[in-house]
Amino acid sequence: MSSQAPARSAAGSVGALLTRTFAVLVALIVMSGAAGIAATEVQVRSVRELDDHVVPMRLVNAELRGVMTDGQRALRGYLLTADARFLEAYEAAVRDYPAVATRLEDMVLTSAENTAVTVQLDRAEAWWALAAQQRLAPPRSDQAVEYAEHGKNLFDAYLAENRALDATMAARAARLGARAERLRRTTVGALVSVTVLATVLAVAGGAWTRRRITRPLGRLVTVLGELGEGRFDARVPTRDGPAEVRAVGEAVNLLAAEIERTRHADRELSRLRLAARRVGTAVRSHLSEGEVLAEAGRGLGEMLDAEHVVIRLAGGTTTTWCAPGATGPCAPLAEADAGWLLGSAAQGAVWVSEDVRAGTDPGVPEPERRGFREARASGVVSIVFGNGTESLGVLTMMRAGDGRPWDPVEIRMAESVAADLGHGLHQARLYETEQELVSRLKEIDDVKTDFMSTVSHELRTPLTSIAGYVEMLQDEDAGPLNTNQAKMLGVIARNTSRLRGLIEDLLILSRIEAGTFRASRGAVDLTGLISGAYAAIGPAADKSGVSLSVSAEDDLGIVADRDQIDRVLSNLLSNAVKFTPSGGAVTLTARRDGDEVQIEVADTGMGIPAGEQDRLFTRFFRASNANHLAVPGTGLGLTIVRTIVRNHGGTITAVSEENVGTTVTVRLPAGEPAATGSAPAPSA
Repeated sequence: MSSQAPARSAAGSVGALLTRTFAVLVALIVMSGAAGIAATEVQVRSVRELDDHVVPMRLVNAELRGVMTDGQRALRGYLLTADARFLEAYEAAVRDYPAVATRLEDMVLTSAENTAVTVQLDRAEAWWALAAQQRLAPPRSDQAVEYAEHGKNLFDAYLAENRALDATMAARAARLGARAERLRRTTVGALVSVTVLATVLAVAGGAWTRRRITRPLGRLVTVLGELGEGRFDARVPTRDGPAEVRAVGEAVNLLAAEIERTRHADRELSRLRLAARRVGTAVRSHLSEGEVLAEAGRGLGEMLDAEHVVIRLAGGTTTTWCAPGATGPCAPLAEADAGWLLGSAAQGAVWVSEDVRAGTDPGVPEPERRGFREARASGVVSIVFGNGTESLGVLTMMRAGDGRPWDPVEIRMAESVAADLGHGLHQARLYETEQELVSRLKEIDDVKTDFMSTVSHELRTPLTSIAGYVEMLQDEDAGPLNTNQAKMLGVIARNTSRLRGLIEDLLILSRIEAGTFRASRGAVDLTGLISGAYAAIGPAADKSGVSLSVSAEDDLGIVADRDQIDRVLSNLLSNAVKFTPSGGAVTLTARRDGDEVQIEVADTGMGIPAGEQDRLFTRFFRASNANHLAVPGTGLGLTIVRTIVRNHGGTITAVSEENVGTTVTVRLPAGEPAATGSAPAPSA
């Protein structure tokens, strides 16, 4: 009995009933398909015979009749009219006939067709033989007329055979069409019968399915719709319906429970990710080591519901965070050395204990265990963090009492924050080091500036005294001088002047760096200043064998500091003369260009190497070729010139090519010309 019960249950199950029903339907479909295929195959053969043989043979037969007709009409027309144009049509038919006849012979499939085609071609050949004789008869002659009558009889005999073959093929085409139509009707009838039977079975099966399956499935669909709308507490009743439907309902219920659990886990993961991102951003935003550590401890504790967070750095610095109402202190753990993790674990390594109250690994030192006990810890997570390849410290989080164990997702989020902690700590240390270096450099710079200013002022006083006494000796106030003495005093005077210029440059540079370099502006006649600069530099140019020429428009007025603009002109001209070898030329041109005044100083000197031109206006810059040739200079002149030009709202640019020359262009805002009667600039 027990062995037959499962068989009856299986036989009465929804699956078995549906299997039998669909087996009958499939059998009917297969039968109708086989009948349809067979009928279709016969129809295809009939249609193929029509398309591939009967119709093409009728077309070729008609084509042959056309060729014969064209030849007969053309030859008859020629014999009756003597018009040579008919011969062209006749000759074309003679050429076309063999190919068409061969094609007709090649299409023969049956003996009857062979006999009909042979007889037809024999009649055609007889006519062509007579036509060849007719062709030679004189047109319009009695002989031609006689041939024409005889040829008509032969052609009519050919035409009768041709039409007989066409009629035979037409009758065959009709038989094939009728057979295809009969098969079509038979096939349609069979298919209609099978369709009706299948419809009856389908309706019966549908009624049974609706009664036994549709209602339970409807309840199942309703629950699925509720789940799709987000009501994950909906469940499918599993007390009624077929076994298969009940099994599906149970599976849906399990799926709904799993979805509800997964969504809760996803929400928790999203919350932790957002919190980890916020904590990481906050940690990286601080530039103080203490603030970085405090932010990391507080953020991790609040984010992961930890009772204690302890951060121990490799250098001995520690930071602790304890939740309000913590059950035990975390200071003992903070005092424990974390070297057992820093020395044995790589950066990013994680040490986890679900419950340290049950004991820890033998490798955990006793101070660490004592710290756990004092803090009343249960679950503990320690993460080694760092930056790059350097391990910076250990981050330890603890939960106390019977708190829940650490979830893998929580550990991953803690690792993410630990990585941000390493970067933030490294950044904070770099910033603090940088700030310290900047402070020290500022102190050194202030000392340097004060030193330069003090030294320059201290040198200025004795240098003025030296210059005064040298001038008195040169004026022979202390008595006459011999030639050697005058020459020596001249050397002293030139070096004194050079030293005085260097001191002035240092004082101006000191004022520039201190931010006290200002311009006292007024109306300035630039043409007059250029004349003065030319007069001052001219002797030095003559002595160096350098041609100096100046070309300036009249009444070039600007609003500027007269002394500073004079220094610009003097520095540019003296530089150009100094760096131009004997036989070279220096040219200064000045003109108004719209709302600006353009001053251009060009020389044919040694130029500046291409790789050094970007440093031309930096202080103390000396080109390598100038150093190689030992051309004297401090490298401060162009720095001062640029500062003066910028203070006046102008621009300065330089274009240079080594061993070709340099052109410096200064552009200053134009102003009203000064009302001074200065002479125009010389032109040489």
